Amino acid sequence: MAMISSRRFFAVMAISTSAVLFAGCASFQAPRPGTSSHPNRSEYDVSHHGPRPTAMAIKDGVEVWDLTVPPTAEAFGIDPDDTVMVGAYSSSTPGGRPVRFLLPGGEDVDVRANEVVFELSENDQAITSRATGKELSPAGRFFDLRVDAPAAQGAEAGVAAYRKALQELGLPDDTVSELQEQIERAATVDPLSSPRVGVSASIPKTDGFRFSVSTAFRPDRDDPTFLLEFHGAWDPLPVS
Repeated sequence: MAMISSRRFFAVMAISTSAVLFAGCASFQAPRPGTSSHPNRSEYDVSHHGPRPTAMAIKDGVEVWDLTVPPTAEAFGIDPDDTVMVGAYSSSTPGGRPVRFLLPGGEDVDVRANEVVFELSENDQAITSRATGKELSPAGRFFDLRVDAPAAQGAEAGVAAYRKALQELGLPDDTVSELQEQIERAATVDPLSSPRVGVSASIPKTDGFRFSVSTAFRPDRDDPTFLLEFHGAWDPLPVS
């Protein structure tokens, strides 16, 4: 089992601020032609900024994302002319809304989500460290996905939610013990150097796409809130 890189983990979490900017924008309602809509779908009140995504359909009240298609701005409802190239699908219903991801390799993942956020970024040329000369990021177009699941309050609930997410992805639960160890030694962690601590795990990369889950909490809280997120990352594409 591969662990998600710290660069990708924190880069994906950093787009949370951008996603909030789009919440409450144009309402995201009607399903694509040829799909069925559950009568209660409107109760989730999903909002979206940008064009209609071609990789999404509503089937029996479930928001279904086909991640087996090539990643494009059109597929994920991103306006490439926006300053911030983000396709954010936000809802505030307690407990989240049902979302299904169709992954390369034939796997389906069902989650409850408050936010589904796609981000597109571009590097015209590779970024290297001035100090070491090591390549920090290759040139290309990068597509990333972040899914915010409902937060869990307290250590017991946080561990249970993470364990369930691992089961949904078909992953072993060895990182659960790592999370429990972090909870036990939380009082010794310096919150200034590590404002959040957590664990993550990913399924093997398939067709240039990696999908993972992570959970994180603030060690300086007596009754911490555990933020559960799913992440997707595609290999960089050539800049057109």
